[in-house]
Amino acid sequence: MNEVLVLGAGPAGLGAGLVLGKRALVLEQAEQAGGLSGSIEFEGAVFDFGGHSFHTPHPHVRRWLANTVEWYEQPRDARCFSHAQMIRYPFQKHFRDLDEAAVVNDCEEGLQKADAAPNSKNFGEFLDRRFGAGIGRHFMLPYNRKLWGKDLERLAPDWAAERVAAPAGAAEAFDEQGGKRTPLQDGTRVAYPARGGFGSIMTALARQLHDVRYRESVVSIDLKARTVTTRSGHEYSFERIVSTLPLQRLLRVCSSVPREIEQEVELLECLSLDVVLLVVGHPVDTAIQRVYCADDTVPAHKVALNHNSSPYLRALPRHGIMAEVSLANGRPSPRELIDWTIGGLVRMGILARADEVVATRIVSIPQAYPVPTHARDRIVAKVRGWLAEHGIYTVGRFGEWAYINSDEALHRGAALGARL
Repeated sequence: MNEVLVLGAGPAGLGAGLVLGKRALVLEQAEQAGGLSGSIEFEGAVFDFGGHSFHTPHPHVRRWLANTVEWYEQPRDARCFSHAQMIRYPFQKHFRDLDEAAVVNDCEEGLQKADAAPNSKNFGEFLDRRFGAGIGRHFMLPYNRKLWGKDLERLAPDWAAERVAAPAGAAEAFDEQGGKRTPLQDGTRVAYPARGGFGSIMTALARQLHDVRYRESVVSIDLKARTVTTRSGHEYSFERIVSTLPLQRLLRVCSSVPREIEQEVELLECLSLDVVLLVVGHPVDTAIQRVYCADDTVPAHKVALNHNSSPYLRALPRHGIMAEVSLANGRPSPRELIDWTIGGLVRMGILARADEVVATRIVSIPQAYPVPTHARDRIVAKVRGWLAEHGIYTVGRFGEWAYINSDEALHRGAALGARL
C-alpha cells in the first residue's frame, strides 16, 4: 500500500511530493509536470500558459528554486493600455502619464475622495472606494469586468490587498520576506529560468521526485477499499491522498459522496480562458514584458511578451506573444478572436503590421482562475473537512479554490507534505 498518493504534478503536487520523498507516489495525467505553470513550444516560439515570472514572499521557496535552476533576474516591465496609449503599470499610480487632460483630472478628483476601503461589502465597492470614481471609470472597472465578468459585486473583497496595487500617493513595495503576497509594482525585480520556459522549473523539480507516473488520469477513488483507479486501468492503494485536482472533479470520482457535499461544490465558480498564441517571425521590437488592457479594442485583458523574460529567449529568431482572453463575457469565434487580437496588438504598437504573425493557435483552459465569490470560503471549508475525514487533503489553486501563484502553491504543497 502506498502511504501517500499525490494527485497532480503541478506546483502544489510537486511541493508535497518532494517533501514526502519515498513515502509518496505522484500521479500526473499529462505527459509532463507543471500544470498551469507549464510551457509549450510552438513553431519555434516558447509560451507559458498565462505568462509567468518568479517572485515570492517566501525566502525558503526562493532558495529552493535557486538550487534547482539557473536564474535570470531583471526589473519587471509592465504597462497598461488605456485611452489608446501605453503607460506604466499600475494605472492607479501612473494615470498622470495619459495625454488626455480631462481623464487625468477626473482621476485626480475621484482620488481625493478615496479611502482605504475598510469593510467593503464586495469587490466592486472596494474598487470605487479605494481608487475613486475616475480611476474606476477609466481603468479599474472596465479591466476587472473584462476579466471577472460584469457583476463585480459577486466577488468578495478580501483577496484584493494581495493583488491590487495601492493608488498614487500610497507608499507600497513588493515584500520578499513577509510570507504573504503583496501587489507587484512597476520595477519589481522578477526572475525567470536562464534557459527554456517557465515550465523548465517544474520539469527540474519533477526529476527530483522519488516516484512519479505520467499519463495516469484518475477515474475513480474507492474510499472504503482505499484504492485509486486510473484511465490506463492501473489500481493504486493508499493510506492518504494529497489532491491538487479541482474540487468538483475530485468529488465526481470519489465514491459515496453525500448529496449535500456534491451540491455545495457545484456552487464554486471558475473562469475559463482562451489563450491566443501568436508567433512573430522575428524578435519583437520592444522590451515590454506584460500589458494590462481595459480597452474593448483588444479582446485580451493581459498580453505577455514571453521572449523578453530572458536573454536566451530574446536571442531566438522567432518570438511568441500570448494574449489571455477571459470567457466571462462570451466567446468569439476562433477566426474572429485571432483577427481581433492581432488588430489590437497593431493598435497598441506592439506589432507594426498584421503580417508579422506567421503562426497562430488557441489553447482553451476550462479552469484557469478560481473566482473569489462570497460563499467560497464556507463551501471550501465544508468540502475539505469532509474529505479530510476520509484521509484526503487538498492543496493548490483549485484544490483550495484560492487565487494563488506557483510560488505560493509550492509553499502550500510543501507545508502540507511536512504536516503529513
